[in-house]
Amino acid sequence: MAPPAATVAVLGDDLLREVFILLPTPTDLLRAALACKPFLRAVRSAPFLRRFRRRHHFTCPLLLGCLLHGPSDRRGTRAPHLLPAYPDAATRRVIEGGDFAFSFLPRGGWPEAAGNPWQLLDCRNGRVLLLSRASRELAVADPLTRRWVSLPARRGLGYALVADDGDSSVFKAVCVSRRVGAPGLRAFLLSSAELRWVQVAGLDVQSDLAGSRAMQANRSLYWKLVGGERMVAFNTATMEFAVLDLPPFLREISFDVIEKGQECAGGLNLLTMRGFCIEVWVGVKDGADGGLTWTLVEKSVMFHRAMAEMIGSEFFYQNRLDVIGVVAGVVFLRNGKCLFSINLETMKMTRVSRKENCLSHLIYPYTTAWPPSFPNPTEHGA
Repeated sequence: MAPPAATVAVLGDDLLREVFILLPTPTDLLRAALACKPFLRAVRSAPFLRRFRRRHHFTCPLLLGCLLHGPSDRRGTRAPHLLPAYPDAATRRVIEGGDFAFSFLPRGGWPEAAGNPWQLLDCRNGRVLLLSRASRELAVADPLTRRWVSLPARRGLGYALVADDGDSSVFKAVCVSRRVGAPGLRAFLLSSAELRWVQVAGLDVQSDLAGSRAMQANRSLYWKLVGGERMVAFNTATMEFAVLDLPPFLREISFDVIEKGQECAGGLNLLTMRGFCIEVWVGVKDGADGGLTWTLVEKSVMFHRAMAEMIGSEFFYQNRLDVIGVVAGVVFLRNGKCLFSINLETMKMTRVSRKENCLSHLIYPYTTAWPPSFPNPTEHGA
């Protein structure tokens, strides 16, 4: 009889990956990878890890909570802090091991009385993009490992971090700025391999970005334009800009661009909240003029009663309901000073916080990095 290792080797990496892709959770995948060296070798594949992430977008990566950056007061700018999404002990242990105030970053001469010198710009895959108020330099930091890298200064209208779901050791940063003395937008790209900004695209458009924070899905970045009728998209694979028309009802309400897995790769999916119901709209290109035709594909039950019970008041409807973002199958919402989450698989609503004096654009859902270090291809020379 052949030894077990020889039997496994006969299956080959490709067949093992077809088995592993069916595992229900990332935890099951990591346990399988630790079983033997052939299993670990098969898992240490960037294309496979990207595929696993797309297939299991409800559970991968691990959601820890929301990174909040409160407004300035007389004591200066407050330091960021992480609000746990779940009260379990395991999540809290991970959070307690990190430094979500980013005290490990240099102050750069910023006076102590002025508070925290770093401004949050984006948060993806366990990393945070920050801007120094002192030097105007940028930094990408991991609050769990306390590792960080300095980036050259680049003044812009919008910023974004782009993660690689197959290799958590690499990243890209994008900065969108206005052309000096001429209409139009420019996109600059920085890779973790070179750490220098390179102009990669331009777009002739008069409108400015409505905010600096980017939405991200399917290897593209999205910013709503001033006025709300359109948004600009930047494809990080083709390095091309595009301007997309939005449905009229989205001009005044917030939404997020979401990924729906491999089965819905043909359209652009937007998630919003109307009438206390979650709605998912898909935009598909119209062959006639290249625009998008929007169709409502999902609508949830109403959450108004659950919100009233959690808040303890029927007057919550007087406050605006903002969609903060969708991460790891969970949508975060803000109603007044209350923060809520809804699991999109179970449709269970949870009150994350009763009172947070923080603007919606300063709340960033935070996850651990995917893939973790031991199956990560680059860190092991795969």
